[in-house]
Amino acid sequence: MAAVPLYVLLAGASPSVVRSGIMAMLGLAAARMHKLKDGLHLLAAAALAMLAWDPYMLGNVGFQLSFLGTAGLIFGVAPVRRCLPRGKHKWQASLLDLLTVTWVAQAVSLPLTLYYFNQLHLLSLLANLILVPFISFLVMPLGGASMLLDSMWHPAGVLAAHVASIGNELTFAFVAKLSSWNSFRLIWATPPLWWVIACYAALMLAFSALNRMYATPLILQSEEEQEEEIRVRSDTQPLFAGQTTSFIQLDEDGSWFSKRMNGFQLLLSSIAFVVLLVWAYNPDVFNRHGYVQFIDVGQGDSILIRSAAGKNILIDGGGAVQFGNRESWRQRKDPYEVGQKLLLPLLSQRGVSHIDLLVLSHLDSDHIKGLQAIIASIPVKAILWNGTWKDSEDAIYMLRTALNKEIPLYPARAGLEWLIDKHTSISILNTPVSASARQAGSIPKEEEQNGQSVALRLRLYDRQFLFTGDADIAEEQHILAELNQLVAPPIRPIDVMKISHHGSKTSTSEEWLSYWKPRTAVISVGRNNVYGHPADLVINRLAAAGIPVKRTDWGGEIQFRVSPNGTLAVKQKIPVHN
Repeated sequence: MAAVPLYVLLAGASPSVVRSGIMAMLGLAAARMHKLKDGLHLLAAAALAMLAWDPYMLGNVGFQLSFLGTAGLIFGVAPVRRCLPRGKHKWQASLLDLLTVTWVAQAVSLPLTLYYFNQLHLLSLLANLILVPFISFLVMPLGGASMLLDSMWHPAGVLAAHVASIGNELTFAFVAKLSSWNSFRLIWATPPLWWVIACYAALMLAFSALNRMYATPLILQSEEEQEEEIRVRSDTQPLFAGQTTSFIQLDEDGSWFSKRMNGFQLLLSSIAFVVLLVWAYNPDVFNRHGYVQFIDVGQGDSILIRSAAGKNILIDGGGAVQFGNRESWRQRKDPYEVGQKLLLPLLSQRGVSHIDLLVLSHLDSDHIKGLQAIIASIPVKAILWNGTWKDSEDAIYMLRTALNKEIPLYPARAGLEWLIDKHTSISILNTPVSASARQAGSIPKEEEQNGQSVALRLRLYDRQFLFTGDADIAEEQHILAELNQLVAPPIRPIDVMKISHHGSKTSTSEEWLSYWKPRTAVISVGRNNVYGHPADLVINRLAAAGIPVKRTDWGGEIQFRVSPNGTLAVKQKIPVHN
């Protein structure tokens, strides 16, 4: 007992370690006094002690996972194991024990894992089956032996510690390798809280039914023997067993009826758990609304589009811009990366398991740097880009990653239309690459990318959205010239226009606004940015035209929802970027 607090401190005193430490000390004390009853009492006492110390720990993810996982093992392992064969040999029994613990732990932790982390790796069960014995029977014993051996002979202790360290490195490498196989990763949108409660209720009902179905009945000769057995069991059996009289087989009819009811409860709760999982994996299967979401990525652009049929389109991914070469001591060791820290978790929370079309409006870092994490983690079916390349680390890395993953890249061509589904389409309004460059059969290099932005018109039911990246006034005039040459120019006015170049004074001319006549304008811009975006000139121009403006720096993400009947609704979320 005296050694346990030291171990807790050495292990970092996380909520799970503190929980196990308190349970170990209480369990040892209860065993010493011959008062040890079951693990559930110890678990409840540990929770009470930790919450008395810090009530806000109840909101800690580690605290929740640790206590719910331990409670699930206490409730579920015994009944699940009893319904499996015992195993003719010791190794078979051990394997079945491991399978039971692994499966129960996975099932109990799954609702919270999906609620907080939005994903499940199909190989996690296999990883547990391999790593639990490896760590339990090799790494941990070697770590403990190294301390004992060091007190007797230092070289022997160093050798054991070195082997244990190699075991840890192999463990991390194995986990990293499995997690890199994205085809085995399933993405869940963040489910509602009632779903988590319903999942645990279904699991508890299933464990309860199993416990009663496979409980050993009491066959006693006299009432005195029955009363004595009930008294003994009430002092020793786990609380989950419920009423001790449920273990007594009164007659054959009652036993038959009880078994049928328990079997029905087990079947019903299992079906409910599976249905809840299937629904959470695709909660919008019957949702026929279309969504256009201007994500707040700070000084940059990122637009997530969900089509009427549930297809995912992502235009740009934001990203920080670095100015010049800073001294090494001024560079952050762990700089904020918008793709890994914001965009990827946000897409996971919304259940985006793949991207049907990724649009790179142009190759400036504030539009593509956040996409590096997206391409590495989420399958992308196709990329549409301006058909140029830029001699920058971000642009070259992006294009090279797409080629290595064999993602088709399509250069923008004016007049082409991308049919997403029967209610959603994308029309390309310009050709950024010149005709001479196309005839040469090579990809031209363009260091100044703003004037080479891809211009798109999105049709979602009967609503139209316009996206033009960072197009300047010269490109706007070029786009209008190309549109005037089309046999069937786009229908106007449009409903929503994304203002080019974050509202810079070099874009959004009066001629441009007069041509499209947008009903609403959206400016994606960072709060207190160094460029002074959006420019007062552009804001005044929009106000003079009577166009209402939505800005990400004023209210965070902007969501447009298009109903099947064409109704357009707008909602602005709480800011997610400072």
